[in-house]
Amino acid sequence: MSHTDLESISPRETLEWYLDHRRDELRMATRRKHESALGSFVTWADEVGIEDMNEVAGRQLMEFKTWLKTESDLATVSLNGNLAILQRFLRFCERIEAVEEGLADRTPLPNVPPEEEVNYQVPTDEEVEAVRSHFLRFEYASRRHVEFELIAEVGIRLGAVRGIDLEDFDEEERIIHLRHRPEGTEEYGTPLKNGRDGERIINVSDQLREFLVDYVEHNRVEVVDQYEREPLFTTSGGRPSTATIRRDFYKMTRPCEYSGDCPHDREISDCEAAKNANAADCPSRFSTHPVRKWSIMNQLDAGVPKELLSDRVDVSVPVLDKHYDHRTEERKSRHRREALAATMDQYAVTDGGQPPDTD
Repeated sequence: MSHTDLESISPRETLEWYLDHRRDELRMATRRKHESALGSFVTWADEVGIEDMNEVAGRQLMEFKTWLKTESDLATVSLNGNLAILQRFLRFCERIEAVEEGLADRTPLPNVPPEEEVNYQVPTDEEVEAVRSHFLRFEYASRRHVEFELIAEVGIRLGAVRGIDLEDFDEEERIIHLRHRPEGTEEYGTPLKNGRDGERIINVSDQLREFLVDYVEHNRVEVVDQYEREPLFTTSGGRPSTATIRRDFYKMTRPCEYSGDCPHDREISDCEAAKNANAADCPSRFSTHPVRKWSIMNQLDAGVPKELLSDRVDVSVPVLDKHYDHRTEERKSRHRREALAATMDQYAVTDGGQPPDTD
């Protein structure tokens, strides 16, 4: 198709068409990723004066990649993800005759170094336990205390935590039902990442059950959401957004918050990140996903079989191995020795010191 055969349309309008076209197939979190990645493209187009998608060619794509890498300081794997979304967007543009055919194939996707393919960010045991100890003492059974404990113990996703209703928690059986409820708008629906395939029942410890019961009895705000559902975790305005919970984690996990010290030798009184509004700027803070990673590693260390853990945290075993099992070989070896020793101790008790007959 020649340039003269293309239909004139602005980058911003094309993005609106694209998001509307994929409205029914993109889950909420995926849609937000696409809006963010393509929003950067529209911002760049505005800055360089591109008013029509017809003007976008291979050279412009290279210029955008350079701009994105400079402006965002993205790691290669994240840059690759954003450009892959742009490539899909350009295929849509080809179908509506907004860009030349074949342009999508010229999207400059970087090669991802093996060391960047996986994000290894995870808090230390000492950091997690210090946060737990602080909030156990000073903010017992608050919403954010219990949310932190739930993710740290079980390893479920942020969206799953937010979507739990009061009726999903069975304090007698010590279980929580995780249910896929995508109704309504993106802001108010509570879908699970893997849809109905992600629905499951999770067991909680006696201690976590106690935290949950005390939170419900003493600190939970009695509200319903716009669908007359009763969220387990609430604010005065209803069900907290994922952004609210994420900001809570940023605030909670600053060292100055839970220890009173700063590992970056900053004067806390002068540090901008010490202000709650700027908590995300603290170099040592962490969000919900690193805590989920820590939880999964902790459960692997405790001997939970990967097949069972896979169901509990809703990821496949291969994904567990690649993205979550970041234990060192020394740590894995120590765990195997401990598991073997425990097994031999069991033999000694049940079979007079002899392994059971397997014939």
